[in-house]
Amino acid sequence: MALYSYTAKDPKGQTKLGMVDARNQDLAITLLKAQNLYVVSIREKKESFFDELQSLRGVPQKELVLFTRQFSTMISAGLQIARSLEILGNQTSNKLFKRVIFDILRLVEGGSSLSNAMAQNTNVFDSTYVALISAGESSGKMEDILKRLAQNMEDEHEMNTKFKAAMIYPAVVFMAMIGVFLVLMIFVIPKLADLYANMSVELPGMTKVMISVSNFMVKFWYLIIGGALVSAYSVKKFSMTIQGKKFFNEILFRTPVFGKITKTKEQAQFTRTLSLLISAAVPIVEALNIVANVVTNSALRRAAKDAANQVEKGNSLSSYFAQSTAFPPLIAQMAAVGEETGKMDDVLERVASYYDLELDGMIKGLSAALEPMILILLGIMVGFMILSVITPIYKITTSF
Repeated sequence: MALYSYTAKDPKGQTKLGMVDARNQDLAITLLKAQNLYVVSIREKKESFFDELQSLRGVPQKELVLFTRQFSTMISAGLQIARSLEILGNQTSNKLFKRVIFDILRLVEGGSSLSNAMAQNTNVFDSTYVALISAGESSGKMEDILKRLAQNMEDEHEMNTKFKAAMIYPAVVFMAMIGVFLVLMIFVIPKLADLYANMSVELPGMTKVMISVSNFMVKFWYLIIGGALVSAYSVKKFSMTIQGKKFFNEILFRTPVFGKITKTKEQAQFTRTLSLLISAAVPIVEALNIVANVVTNSALRRAAKDAANQVEKGNSLSSYFAQSTAFPPLIAQMAAVGEETGKMDDVLERVASYYDLELDGMIKGLSAALEPMILILLGIMVGFMILSVITPIYKITTSF
């Protein structure tokens, strides 16, 4: 598929600017004609290297939050969906997102529902987003659902921003460690290696290892840089896939510090998403199956699917939560309250808010929790370096 930028006229003579995905230019013109558009000019839009880098980043969460909030405002103001999409597509500076929005606009103008059009772009709009839009179309409450969805996305984005802010200090220290290591291995160790060679001193094993690593880095620096870039690109590409997100999330789930944070974040996402779906009148079984596809932890994902099966058989949701080890007692107890009061969505939203507060406290203490680990790692690296350098010098001085 290629992306074509076009200028066209509608039946009223108004100029339309946009982009369309098609296998070739003739098919692109045919698609536009099917939308009652007369093509004035059309050309294939070639992606530059920088466009490719931007597409690698995907659509930032902040961009999607802004889109949802503005879309909600436009629908509330009485604008048609197609017109709203056209405005939003022209506003965004993210080329990948612009392409997706205009693709959705093309499908909507061709007679597709908004939810079906968004479902064609699962790399941007997940199953929860699509299900909520579908519920809004069915219930006629698109405005309310978009407002709630935008608010939830803003809360999640704020939490992710706090997490990134808390990681700045550990990241800076870690990068400084790598910088010091590279300076030592590329500039300092080669000079010491020449000094030791001239003195014909027997080197300890750790010093030989360090000199060998230094020689490799100096001799094959281009392989190291190339390998690092290819690895970073591959990891980034993989992390953008559903399988990649689940894989890296499972790793985080098992780490000492990040495991508890990830678990709490998943529980907050589970309860908030389920609350949002139930409030949008999505059937509980369907809502649980959707949530199962949203959460990335395998245990929670299996538990959500099992819960859907149990509810479908006529069992209560709270009873399954109480039996499952994947859910803490709080979720089971509050689900029982929701079943008794008939306000499951409100109760689950309160649970999500509780986990948000707990998560906020964990994130604030993240730097303090990581500091001992960083100091230990730094101490091991510095100690190894000192022993590798000092031991031969000590042997030289004691031999005289």
